[in-house]
Amino acid sequence: NTFGRTVNENFSDLKAIADAAAQEESKTGWVFTPFPDVSYNSDIGLNLGGFCDFFYYGDGTDYPNFQHHIAVSGAWATKGSWYLHGLFDSKTLVKGARVTGSLTYRDASMNPFYGFNGLHSPYFPELDLHAEDRTAYYTDHRQVIRAAATFQKPVKGRLNAMAGAVFRHVRIQDFNLKNYDNVNTLYRRYREAGLIGADEADGGNSLEGRIGLTYDSRDIEWVPNRGIYGELYVNGNLDLSHKKYHYAQLVGHFRHFIPIIFGRLTFAYHLGVQHQIAGQMPWYNLNEISTLTYQYEEYEGMGSRYTVRGYRLDRLTAAGYAWGNFELRAKVLQFNLFHQHFDLVLNPFFDVASITREFRPEEHARSLMPPAGKPLYQTATERIHCSAGAGGKIHMNTNFILSLEVGKGFNPELSDLTVSMATTYTF
Repeated sequence: NTFGRTVNENFSDLKAIADAAAQEESKTGWVFTPFPDVSYNSDIGLNLGGFCDFFYYGDGTDYPNFQHHIAVSGAWATKGSWYLHGLFDSKTLVKGARVTGSLTYRDASMNPFYGFNGLHSPYFPELDLHAEDRTAYYTDHRQVIRAAATFQKPVKGRLNAMAGAVFRHVRIQDFNLKNYDNVNTLYRRYREAGLIGADEADGGNSLEGRIGLTYDSRDIEWVPNRGIYGELYVNGNLDLSHKKYHYAQLVGHFRHFIPIIFGRLTFAYHLGVQHQIAGQMPWYNLNEISTLTYQYEEYEGMGSRYTVRGYRLDRLTAAGYAWGNFELRAKVLQFNLFHQHFDLVLNPFFDVASITREFRPEEHARSLMPPAGKPLYQTATERIHCSAGAGGKIHMNTNFILSLEVGKGFNPELSDLTVSMATTYTF
């Protein structure tokens, strides 16, 4: 018994020493992390660029939560897209309020367009992007300029009132890639069938106002061990180009972080809804997923790395969505190196998505067969679409995160095996 107690005591001492050695040191003042962006995503290809996050922690009292965050990034991808993105997020610039602003330019010369309403648009893999026979049926050219600002102020406790505005300039046209067929495309077929109106076919400008509430009880903002973060707001969108595509959306996000082993194992889930409640949307705004702060350049879906993993980018395009992300986050290794703290995290996940409001369903169901001989509409009974996969994360000092995730949707019409590298969690 004495020997057993001695071994246990020694083991406990060693564990305490190891845990102490792996504790994260508090940071003060400005900390910045420039990093090359050499990553891969199934939807955009190999990504080449760079980014830098600047965090201001003041005297370090609230670390790892920050007072100011500035992010700049830019990259070019091999499947024909590039972007520039800047973000400013401050909790102390205006006393008692949080101010966030962003500016984004994204040019996707080989942008995917799979039609409206998910499975109601049939998918023919032989017509997708193929270098051998130069087909690119599900392709258009999309350019977006987006400027956004959000203001949050505490109301009571952890409840905040929110107001914001977003300006968007969207331009859509035929893609122009040498030796590829840019005439026989789904984008052109939709225009010929009247599913995309002549006035909206090339895109337009819009100004969106937002008002709502947020609630935040997370212990750490970027890598929570516990707590809830919720958003509920209404978007009112004014059509500046055509004066007819005005609409309103109801948007809700509920994120819950439940500690199983505090600091080591967390069950995290996110429930989202985005639903058109009034007016008429233009087709070119369908695939943007609403968010209060545009931390990253790409908020388009439904599908790909920032919405539901394992789905093709923009494969579900409609006027309303509901979705959920569920995952375990397990810190399997923690250590300090060169005065920096690192965590290695594994996160198996399961995602679900559904269309809550179809876009122009009657017109879609009546659409004519295009000259290419492929139908634009099919009947479908599957309402909830599922995917699963696993990922790995490397944290450096909590707020710098490198991510790799692999996912697969259960329905092959919606998904292939997708691989994505990013610099954050999906939620």
